Amino acid sequence: MNDETELTPAGQWYRNRDEWIRHVLGRDYLTADCQRVGIFIAMHMNRRDNHTKHQQKTIAKDLNLSIETVKRSVKKLREEGLIDRDQVMRGRRNRAVNLYWLVFPWQS
Repeated sequence: MNDETELTPAGQWYRNRDEWIRHVLGRDYLTADCQRVGIFIAMHMNRRDNHTKHQQKTIAKDLNLSIETVKRSVKKLREEGLIDRDQVMRGRRNRAVNLYWLVFPWQS
C-alpha cells in the first residue's frame, strides 16, 4: 500500500481541491450562497484541464439562486483570490461561457 505522502498527480489534485473546499467553508465572511457557488465550481472541475466551463445562468439554475447572486458570489470569490475566470465564446449562438480555475492560496 502506498504511503499517504506518495500521491499520484490525480490524488494530489483531488487533495488540493478538497482542501480548497474546506478553506472556503472556513471563511465566515463569505455568505452561504457564495460558498455554495464556490463549491459548485470546485466540484465541477476537470482535473485534466484544471478548469470548469459554466454559464452563470446554469450555476444559478442548478443551485436555485438568482443570476445576480451568482454574479456577486463569483465577484467576491475573485476579489478574495480564491478563483480566477476567463470569458470565452462557444457554440453557434456565441453564448458566453466562463472558464473558472481554483486558486490555491497555500501554493502562492
